[in-house]
Amino acid sequence: MRPYHTLTMPCQFSMQRLALMCSPTTPSSEASHWAISEGKQVHCQILKAGTPPDTYINSSLISMYMNSGNLSCAEHVLAEFSQENTLANNSIISGYLSQGFVERARTVFNNMAAKDVASWSAMITGYTKNGLYAEALTIFQEMMVSQVCPNESTFVSSLSACAHMGALDQGRLIHAYINKIGAKITVKLGTALIDMYAKCGSIKCSYKTFRRMAHRDIVAWGAIISGFAMHGEACKCFELFDEMVAQGIQPNEVIFVAILSACRHAGCVELGHRYFYQMVHDFGITPSIEHYGCMVDLLGRAGHLAEAEEFILAMPEEPNSIIWGAILSACRTYSGQKIGNLAFRHLAELEPMSGDRYKLAGQMFSYAGEKENATRIRKFIKENDLGTTRGLSFIEVGCVITEFVSGKVDHRRGSEIHRMLETINRQLEIGRQ
Repeated sequence: MRPYHTLTMPCQFSMQRLALMCSPTTPSSEASHWAISEGKQVHCQILKAGTPPDTYINSSLISMYMNSGNLSCAEHVLAEFSQENTLANNSIISGYLSQGFVERARTVFNNMAAKDVASWSAMITGYTKNGLYAEALTIFQEMMVSQVCPNESTFVSSLSACAHMGALDQGRLIHAYINKIGAKITVKLGTALIDMYAKCGSIKCSYKTFRRMAHRDIVAWGAIISGFAMHGEACKCFELFDEMVAQGIQPNEVIFVAILSACRHAGCVELGHRYFYQMVHDFGITPSIEHYGCMVDLLGRAGHLAEAEEFILAMPEEPNSIIWGAILSACRTYSGQKIGNLAFRHLAELEPMSGDRYKLAGQMFSYAGEKENATRIRKFIKENDLGTTRGLSFIEVGCVITEFVSGKVDHRRGSEIHRMLETINRQLEIGRQ
């Protein structure tokens, strides 16, 4: 591509396309530095020509600067508009949320006089990607009150938020609304429904949705196979895998992660080996760290510690903390001190301040009767104040979602909850007598 300063001044459409072309996908990459340099040349050409702010060109420039991580320049481009511009605001909202600046995005959104479906979708999608699932669903409800009809992107992101929270009732309401307005169940939307129902505990609804889809791509197959794997129905996973292959659909890396995960949860060691071999030799897929992780965990859970160690040694890349953690957990169960010590040493290097890993190692030493090592680990945890990761869960009652954090006692209805738990415990004690 020739430098922009050597080119004849392009038309507005060409400028828009040039701005988009200079928008990198990875802000920290080497390409980003090239893109921001070239993009600024495009912007300078526009300013040099005295072109008045154009909705599409400026929105493209905002996206370019945001994707390059240059927030101040994006804000400067937005400020060039003398009046509110919805498309430009949507671009900067998406940019803020992609960079994790949630409050800035919310401020722009709240100050908008005119919000279109893209504005609402940008907020819901961005909040979901930032892990703010409850807030994303609240925005979806606000959208409904505002009588703005959602689009596919809105539904997919809202269903994803439901899936992460296990909010089945909310997910069902969204599905009912989709049917009510007669929205087309595309492959993307159908896959989001499959995933939502599976993660919310309704594998039957997930499977029913899958069967009702007119067209299914590899992602849809992956969602339903992963769903059955999650629910411990390994046989159904294998059945669907065979059906998919029979229909001429080539399985990919994600499908095999789901299949190996099903083998792991079901304890199917021989089948795990078979599918791993099939993945490599029949479908030419190079195993990733996720595939090795499934196999190591499968072998570890079955007590095949030596074989699990062989898999680790055969890995083309360094095992991560998840793999070493799986081995350490297996060594705790099956008293494999030799490889357990190896796993612990690696974990101490990878996650030196992880209380969970040290606690696991302490349990392994304790179960093996190595009291001195177990005491040393407990002392280290205490001296370094290494707390374990707190559990987090969501409970949905009548479409109201409540967050619970392990060890946190300041819930607004905490006293009622504790009284109910005490009542249940008393009833259980009576039942045991």
